[in-house]
Amino acid sequence: MKLKLIVTLLLINLISFAQNKGTVSGTLTDKDLNNEPLPFANVIIKGTNIGVTTNETGNYSLSIEAGTYTIQFSFLGYETIEEKIVVKAGETLTINKALGSGSYQLQDVVIQKVVSREKESALLMEQKNAVEIKQSIGAQEMQRKGVSTVEQGVAKISGVSKVADRGIFIRGLDDRYNYLQINGLNFIPSDPNLKTIPLSFIPTDIVRNIDVFKTFNSGLYQDFAGASLNIWTKDISSKPYTKVSVSAGFNSITTFKDFKSGSEGGSDFFGYSGNNRALPGVFGENVALGYQASSSESKDLFNSSWSPEQTTAPISIGTSITNSDSFDLSNDRKIGYIFNVNFSNNYLSQTGQRRNLNSEGTAFKDFDVANSKYFTQKSALASLNFKKTNLYNFFFNIIYLQNSESTIEEIQGENTDFITIDRPFFLRDTKYVENTSFGIQQLGTLYFKDKKHTLEYGIAATLGKNNMPDRKTLITEGVGEEADFVTFNGANPFRFYSVLDNFNVNGKAEYEIKFGGDIDGKTKNSLRFGYAGDMTNYDFFNRTIRVNGGGNLADTTMDTNNPQAFFDANFDNGSLFYASTSDPTYNVKIAQFINAGFVNYNRNWEKLTLDVGARFEYMFRETKSRKETSTVTSPFEVQVYDPIDFSPVLNLKYELNEKSNLRFTASKTSTKPRFREILPFRYQDGDGNFSIGNPDLKNTQNYNVDLKYEFFPTQSSMVAVAVFGKHIQDPITRLLEGTSTGFLTKFVNFDEANLFGLELESNFGLDVIFGENFFTKRTTFGLNTIFMKSEEIADKAKFPRITSTERSLQGASDFIINADIVYDLIKNEKVESKVSFIYNTFSDRIYAVGTDGASDIKQKPIDMLDFTWRNTFAKKYQLNLTVKNILNTEILATQDPTRPIANPSQFSNVNNRLTQGVTVGLEFSYNF
Repeated sequence: MKLKLIVTLLLINLISFAQNKGTVSGTLTDKDLNNEPLPFANVIIKGTNIGVTTNETGNYSLSIEAGTYTIQFSFLGYETIEEKIVVKAGETLTINKALGSGSYQLQDVVIQKVVSREKESALLMEQKNAVEIKQSIGAQEMQRKGVSTVEQGVAKISGVSKVADRGIFIRGLDDRYNYLQINGLNFIPSDPNLKTIPLSFIPTDIVRNIDVFKTFNSGLYQDFAGASLNIWTKDISSKPYTKVSVSAGFNSITTFKDFKSGSEGGSDFFGYSGNNRALPGVFGENVALGYQASSSESKDLFNSSWSPEQTTAPISIGTSITNSDSFDLSNDRKIGYIFNVNFSNNYLSQTGQRRNLNSEGTAFKDFDVANSKYFTQKSALASLNFKKTNLYNFFFNIIYLQNSESTIEEIQGENTDFITIDRPFFLRDTKYVENTSFGIQQLGTLYFKDKKHTLEYGIAATLGKNNMPDRKTLITEGVGEEADFVTFNGANPFRFYSVLDNFNVNGKAEYEIKFGGDIDGKTKNSLRFGYAGDMTNYDFFNRTIRVNGGGNLADTTMDTNNPQAFFDANFDNGSLFYASTSDPTYNVKIAQFINAGFVNYNRNWEKLTLDVGARFEYMFRETKSRKETSTVTSPFEVQVYDPIDFSPVLNLKYELNEKSNLRFTASKTSTKPRFREILPFRYQDGDGNFSIGNPDLKNTQNYNVDLKYEFFPTQSSMVAVAVFGKHIQDPITRLLEGTSTGFLTKFVNFDEANLFGLELESNFGLDVIFGENFFTKRTTFGLNTIFMKSEEIADKAKFPRITSTERSLQGASDFIINADIVYDLIKNEKVESKVSFIYNTFSDRIYAVGTDGASDIKQKPIDMLDFTWRNTFAKKYQLNLTVKNILNTEILATQDPTRPIANPSQFSNVNNRLTQGVTVGLEFSYNF
């Protein structure tokens, strides 16, 4: 009886309590996107802890006690709206609002539903709604995972891995098979060794989100087989916003330890060479014929020294400043800006080995390696936005990216296929490289007929320069005070200059028509068509200046710690002099033009979406160069390559239910080589090894098929599985051939390659699997992996020196694994603290194809485990701790013998090994 009475009283109290409450509900829409639903926006009762986020369709509902309140609607990068409300007991108050963005980014010509968002949940929703197969990582997720560069951010996506200075690999395909745009426009890299801008040099401070398209659509350039990447720069804030950050880093094998520097002035610290490395006028770019300087003239020709400076490596530092604001004008117009500058540097000392093996496992080059590297990275973004809701959006961007690398590499050991000496072969390569890219973008969107017609356009210009001033290569017999100056077999020390200037202009225009009404909030039909054009001019100059000996050179003893003293003494007595020879390859000019037209039709049914399109691209490439056997006065030889490529594409998406999709896509693409791979110039390492480009390389033809299933158990979680296949005709491959002095790296087209894979992608809270408790509701887990099988086939008749005509595709791994786990330590109004562990690895993959019986060179796995601890105080202060490469994994490449080992007791299959060390970083930032 007592129990019944207690239950009755409780029910009466609950009913009374409920009757004192009212309900506030409604829908939030995006004012800038024709009032489409705005998912994952924030709805809070100001001054309380009561709040919700809108669901996938922009709806919200919350229950509060009767009274007068201020309700606030907000979304990252959008205006915040507040309204006074009166809530009555037992009644429902409906409030619908349309939020306008504080900024707007012109979207890629294909993804119609991408909006200016940094939140993980919003990007996940875009991935779910997009027709094509793509993945994205936004600023919020990159901050959560402790990501500081775009390369690290992209490496968190399934099927993506990164390798030291060789960039990223996507689905087993390296930088050559990827394509990069910034804000939907081309941004040409200045580094000739790369197809895309070095992603490690782009800080996340200027990035809103990164889209990775693993399948083709007609709005993209054909030039990819791995992925096409689009980096969206930061949105303009709707409120005044300033962020200042400083950081410091410590490396376990470098910081506070001995460090060799080739510093030539104070500007080196900031990554600018200044005039100390200037090329003397007697060897200048306009001097075609060789020049021999006198001994006395030689002593004063150069300002930089052959002798390295011995210093101690300090901590690495970084700083960043961002400021953004926007202003309302009359007639519903708005103007806003964002400005950001970044600077960071890094010191790295590495030790290891470098070896070249023959088919019996004998090393003809067997070196110990010691590197001292100093890096700088600078970037700046200035963006101005002018808009009028439902009529137009205009953007003007200025983007500056610059990085420098100062390296002193010392190798010593046996080099019997170059010169025969009794004491160790010693080489010191002092190299300084600057890469600079400066780009201007103007983008616009115009709306007509209630946004049923849309015109989008963009035009960009980029100036790039790769500058290697005064590279110095010293070769001696022996090391230290009793070394001997080597003057035979072309081994004279040399100074090398090269400059690659490029100028790019590209643009696009696209018109979209929506017609046929709507179905489930989506336009039934849309037709897109447009034009894209790209023009790039390259101008390459190089000069090699050797130190030659005269008949008076009697004493060849040199101290390798101070070689400048040896040179000065022998310049004084007339025994040495600088000289260049007539080199017909000193100048190369390459011009490339691309004209593209595309059309695309999209049809939506209740569950099914069909997207079909085609793209035509005409490429014209003209290479002007001279062969090594020509004379410097000979006219340029002109080579023209002008293919026309047709790329059809079919995308199908079927919505199985509200939480799952099934996708299919088929397409054809065409991959172009890197600039270095077609540059007809022989680049020498100094130890007898060379590399040379091949202007006869053809574009590869890629046939791609993908099938993918996606499941979204909650608004912020996802599990997906995809199978894919690629057939590649004329794949571009790196070959390693033996010569009389060492090895020659060159690039050729093999016959074909096939690649098949299974890709798994997941991101979810542990409560989805294990139920909600104190631990699981605070923990998020992500696992992305890919399993692949590939085969590359070459014709033995075309490549008689090749060791094996069948192998895995160069650069492809059998598997790639990316995993992360994030745990919220504290999360309240004043403090947010979370820790994360991130793990990446891959299986063996081929770096270079072997010839003359030698095996392929294989890159071994790099097991990377990183830790991040991020702390935010009062939503203004942030203190972050990162530990990278916790496992202290080395960079390792091997080359196995293909015949019985000649000397088993002395055998090692190491081709290249370098240490990396553990890096600890601390960053503090303040928002105001």
